[in-house]
Amino acid sequence: MPTLPHFCPAPTSRAPSCLLLLRALQSGKVSLSAVPAEIAERLRTHPAPPVRSLATTLFGNPGAGPSTELARRIGAVESALRAGPGNPYAGEPLFMQRCAACHKLFFKGGHVGPDLTAYQRDNLSTLLLSILNPNAEIREGYAAVEVETKDGRSLTGFVADRDANALVLRTLDGENTTLRPSEIESLQPTGRSLMPEGLLDGLSDQQLRDLFAYLRSSQPMTK
Repeated sequence: MPTLPHFCPAPTSRAPSCLLLLRALQSGKVSLSAVPAEIAERLRTHPAPPVRSLATTLFGNPGAGPSTELARRIGAVESALRAGPGNPYAGEPLFMQRCAACHKLFFKGGHVGPDLTAYQRDNLSTLLLSILNPNAEIREGYAAVEVETKDGRSLTGFVADRDANALVLRTLDGENTTLRPSEIESLQPTGRSLMPEGLLDGLSDQQLRDLFAYLRSSQPMTK
């Protein structure tokens, strides 16, 4: 794999070279933690709009300084995972506590977020980015919307179904709310994922290893 300077060594680097790096980061072939802060900043302020857009998705808004913090957090979790083995059986209750209200894995969990069973769970970089920066890449169909109804309700969820007669909104509790067009005052996309940040906060290194051992398991856990 080419080194990072070969991908995008200067602010004036051609867009194809920069996009090559960004797509490698997006696919997990290169870890976000491997990108120095100065290169991340060059990408976020690149003159080519496609480069700026994808870099902002991966690293955050220019000037806000989240790229270094996100890279630090990803690096810290990666270090914890490399330090020893995890126990998927111990990780299952952690999944149930932290993730299962929204996500299903194999036969357990909720239906607010995407089913993780077929997700690229063997790709650690992609998995870490999705968890630590859930707004980096929102799965199609799961972008959050805010609905204001004419009777004064404020609802947040994603559009599970829609036709000329009704809109079905799946809310954070996993329930479907059906609304007729005449009931809706406004509907606005938030541009954010329903998945909250901080899902790994408070976990010890061993708990992180156990949780990721379960998340990356290839078959259901049985006892």
